[in-house]
Amino acid sequence: MAVIKPSRMPAAGEVFLDMPDLGDHLGLAVAVDEVLEARRTEYQDLAVVRAGRLGKVLILDGCIQVSEFDQAGYHEMLVHVPLLSHPEPRRVLVIGGGDGATVGQVLRHGSVQRVDLCEIDGQVIEAARRHLPELAAGLGDPRVRVHLADGAAFVGSVDRPYDVILVDSSDPEGPAGVLYTAEFYAGIKKALAPGGLVCSQMESFFIYPELIERVFGFLPGLFATALYYLTVVPTYNTGVIGFAICGDAADPLAAPDADRVAALGPLGHYTPALHRAAFALPRPALELLPPAVAAAQERA
Repeated sequence: MAVIKPSRMPAAGEVFLDMPDLGDHLGLAVAVDEVLEARRTEYQDLAVVRAGRLGKVLILDGCIQVSEFDQAGYHEMLVHVPLLSHPEPRRVLVIGGGDGATVGQVLRHGSVQRVDLCEIDGQVIEAARRHLPELAAGLGDPRVRVHLADGAAFVGSVDRPYDVILVDSSDPEGPAGVLYTAEFYAGIKKALAPGGLVCSQMESFFIYPELIERVFGFLPGLFATALYYLTVVPTYNTGVIGFAICGDAADPLAAPDADRVAALGPLGHYTPALHRAAFALPRPALELLPPAVAAAQERA
């Protein structure tokens, strides 16, 4: 049996193994055609490769962050579920998401007047501009301000609140670890305008059950509503990834307004029916949530 060892840096003509999970027993293998860029930044190992029908793929610290093939499954569900759940999102903060794809989806909403992107690693932004220009195009929009800063520190310095905050973070093992703490979410709550929503990348329940259970141990104490929903992204390990959506007024389980959905233009993944269905969870995911949260989602 051939052995494929994981590596933080891919090589052309070889099979790259995304850093494996579940005790190093489950990983995602990608055949790399070409390495477009590979470097060590101040914060992490960064690579952009070309891989057949996957198109161009951004890899950070040996973990796939985005591929052209299936990025819509992640970014459209991260953005449109919370923004369509808010009555009129005008000011939006994106923490992480240096590839620009989340910002691009936010800008589809006509009510949005200002987007702040807070990314700790400026080289991620520059690599996306060089190699993923379609995803990064929104970063040049006049409504967008880019801040090279630590997300937790930036939230603590906010002097004008946001209607929606999106936490487009990487996995908790690296520099994004602080973005999964109660202290961070307490700061998020202070940075939200009345009726505001926060939506955060919250991992696969197959791989990070303890993390999800821990985070949902404190979210319902901070917000009137705290829910967990799923999307499918084949180039993430297990093909499933979740989001935590929290707020004190808006109801993410309500059907989205059809006119607002139509105004977004052609989408690659999101649909109104999928918006609702994303909150219907398999039993292993439900069992990680507090009983009241699980019961609310079972009624969805």
